[in-house]
Amino acid sequence: MRARPVLAAALLAGAWLGLSAPLPAAQDRGETERKLDAIKDELRSVAAERRRLEGQRGTAHRELREADEKVGQSNRRLREIEAELAAQREALDELEARRATMQAAMSGQREELAQLVRAAYAQGGDAPLKVLLAQDSVAEANRLLTYHRYMQQDRMKRIRELASRLEALDAVERDIAARRQVLEDSRGRLDAQLATLREDRNAREAVVANLDKRYKSRRDREQALGRDAKGLEQLLARLRAAAAKAEAERRRIAAERAAAAA
Repeated sequence: MRARPVLAAALLAGAWLGLSAPLPAAQDRGETERKLDAIKDELRSVAAERRRLEGQRGTAHRELREADEKVGQSNRRLREIEAELAAQREALDELEARRATMQAAMSGQREELAQLVRAAYAQGGDAPLKVLLAQDSVAEANRLLTYHRYMQQDRMKRIRELASRLEALDAVERDIAARRQVLEDSRGRLDAQLATLREDRNAREAVVANLDKRYKSRRDREQALGRDAKGLEQLLARLRAAAAKAEAERRRIAAERAAAAA
């Protein structure tokens, strides 16, 4: 009869030894928890970097839009200046054509006057007197002298008028030329400014492209880590459920053995 209590004690001791022994499932669960913690740490770091890049990316995109607007404004102003220069060139061409016509007319008038002067010189200083003496009547002579003076005065008046108009044209030409020079200077400065703006815009575009690339990389990594974490959480839940089930089964067996040994 003493063998039965000894056997029961041995069975009970074996059951407790089995309960206290390390289980592979517990090791797997611990390893999974460590992996999950590491992934969550990296996930928090990647998410923080992604948010930081998102802010920088928004700022860079806004600055790029502003740079595009500045380039667009400069391009529009440059087109306006080109149109103004074309109009000024056309106006100058028209004025130069008018001046050439007037100069030709004045040249003809001057040639005619020169002929009159040469004729008067050939006749001598007493040409009006000769005209007077060559006539049969004093009235006819006076009429011819008056006509002669009128013709000379008319020619001189027309020459002075042409000269005055040419001076006015020259003044307008100088004004247009000055305005055209101002426009040329403005275009030169605007070309330099536009080149700088385009360079700045291209640099900002490169920054945006780099930030977009880094942001996409961090976003993709964050999503991948999220999937990994979810998978590990599901695995850990299954391992915990299995461990709880195994623990319950061991307790049940231990209880049955203890009851049998009593």
